[in-house]
Formats: sequence, structure tokens, C-alpha cells
Amino acid sequence: MKIIHTADWHLGKILNGQSFLEDQRYILNQFINAMKEEQPDVIVIAGDLYDTSYPNKETVKLLEETTRTLNLTLNIPLIIISGNHDGRTRLNYGASWFEHTHLYIRTNLDRIAEPITINGVNFYMLPYATLGEIQHFYPEEKLKFYDQAIQCCLKHMTAQLDSNQTNILVGHLTVSGGIKSDSERELSIGTVEEIPENVMKQFDSVLLGHLHHPFSIQSDFVYYSGSLLQYSFSETKQAKGYRKLTVDEEGYIESIFIPLKPLRELEVVDATYEEAIQENAQVKNKENYIHFNLTQLSHVNDPMMNLKQIYPNVLALSNQSQTFEVHETQNAIKQMTDKEIIEDFYESMTQKSLSKVQEQKINDLLNRMNRGEEA
Repeated sequence: MKIIHTADWHLGKILNGQSFLEDQRYILNQFINAMKEEQPDVIVIAGDLYDTSYPNKETVKLLEETTRTLNLTLNIPLIIISGNHDGRTRLNYGASWFEHTHLYIRTNLDRIAEPITINGVNFYMLPYATLGEIQHFYPEEKLKFYDQAIQCCLKHMTAQLDSNQTNILVGHLTVSGGIKSDSERELSIGTVEEIPENVMKQFDSVLLGHLHHPFSIQSDFVYYSGSLLQYSFSETKQAKGYRKLTVDEEGYIESIFIPLKPLRELEVVDATYEEAIQENAQVKNKENYIHFNLTQLSHVNDPMMNLKQIYPNVLALSNQSQTFEVHETQNAIKQMTDKEIIEDFYESMTQKSLSKVQEQKINDLLNRMNRGEEA
């Protein structure tokens, strides 16, 4: 059996005002062409198909066209779960009748104990859910932490698991020790979100979304496919593509990563302003999305406009001529979470720490914003 594992398409992504829709259409066409060659038995999409809970019409149309081609034209079964970026209602629309064409969408916890069986392989689907949502679904459990909540779900969904069969978990979560990047939104504010690998050992393989690096962890049964495209400048050195898993007659599973080539890459370029403007900087492709780190900018008026005459897709410009103190402060802020930035700002303004009540209100607000709810 051949399984294709992909995730984190983030359709509708906008970075520094630049829409990635053209790049996403290009890479999805490349993915479709690859599937024509692969002829897999099933494609698994492990969450974050959209980048926001309320994608625009063009973004929804792109997903519809892609899934229709894969599922109806190529007759490939699809297994889809929601991630923390997806709006469940929108993604789940029509799911009940899509199953007649072997397109399986799971966005809620009510069917996590019901596997989808394809060619003798059982796929257990665990869509993203918050700690509060899991606690509400299992009111008899006492759940204080996110990892506790996930383990609770795993306990209930595998109560009837037959270890003599091949069982695969599809999820959207963070495994302890996984490599993260700047474009991954926190799953849950105010609690530890990482899950130990060994709590999923009852499965023969685990196919995950959320972390964008395809080699986020080193494991012999847990895999991330990574995102289809680079979505932040911290991902410039990450390979992008999909995973292909083969299951032999004895149930042995092998996974390999297949790279795809994007229309444009993200690129960070260190140079002087003169080197960049004279086209002497080390740039792989002028059409790439570029973040310039430049020195000797103090005498230049509107350097971004000048750079865009040569490099039309410049998305960011950092002035490396700034003082060391400011540069260090900027780097420190980039490494802070949203909650840490709020706490630091509050303390700098009031010389006081947040109270427990204030901290809980901020956690609740950030979690609601992460789920795409109105604040």
C-alpha cells in the first residue's frame, strides 16, 4: 500500500503584505502532477489546509479545485483533519456526502474512535482541539494540561484498537523536541503543548501536521511532512515537499521525503546597500522573496523603493547599521511569545507583574484569537 502524507498548506497565507496564492497554486499543480505519477492508495492531509479561519473566495476555490482533481479526477481517497489555523465549520462543510467519493474530513472529536479503513490499514484521525474543548468533550476527566488532554483522547480512541492490524494515527500537534519556525502559531497559550513521542507507541505510524520542518524529529514511526512552501524567513534552509509511505504485506512501514520545487523561495541576504543596489550581493534569484540585512544605509532615502526596482519581491529590510543595543532588543522580541511580549510591556509600564486574574484573561484572549474568534 502506498500512502502520501502532506500537511500545512496554509492556503491564503500573507507574509509582509504579500499574498502567496500564486505560489500555492503553482506548488499544488506540481503536487497533483506528482500524484498522477505516484498513483497512491490514499492521500493524508494532516491539518492547516487554510491559513485563517475565514479564507477568501479565491482561497476556498483553490482548495476545492485541488481536492476535486485529486479525489474525483484521479480517484484517490483523501483523509483530511483540521489544524489550529483551520475554521472547522468551513472545512467540514459537505463532509457527510463527500464520504461517498472517499473524501473523509474530520474536524471534531466525536468520531476519533472510528478509524477509516483503506486496503486493510486503519487510520485514526485526531483533529486539533483546545484543552477546553477536550475537557468539555470528556467531562468525567480532570484535565489541567494540554499533554494530559491529548493522552486522554488517545486512551479513548485506542480502547478497541486491534494490535494485529496496521494502525496509523493522523494528528496535528507538537512532539517534544521538534524543530519549530516563526510561522507556526502556538497551539495553546498558558500550558505546555508538547506531547511525548512514546504516548503514541500503540500506533504503527503517526502522520503529523503543525511543525513545518519535514525532519523536525528523528523517529522510526512518527513523521512530519512539513509545509508545502517556506512560510517564514526562519524556514529558508528547510526542504519542502511531501512524504511517501509504503506498507508491505507484513505491515512494515517505510517513509521517504520527496522534495518539490517552488515558484519562488524565501531568501535572506546579508550585504552592504551598495552591493545590493549594484547587483553584487549573493542573491540566488532576483524573483525570490527576499529579506535584506544591509549595512551603510544611513545616507539612503527610501532604500526599499530603490531595491524593489531590481528585486521586485523584497519583503523585508533590516538596517544592520543600527546600534548593537537596538539590534539585540529586536532579536530578543522576535524570540518572545505573544504572551511574553504582553507581560514584558506591562511590567515596563507599571513596574508590576500581571496578577493571576490578568494572566488568565490574557491566556483566554490569545486562545480565542488563535482559534479565529472575535476578541
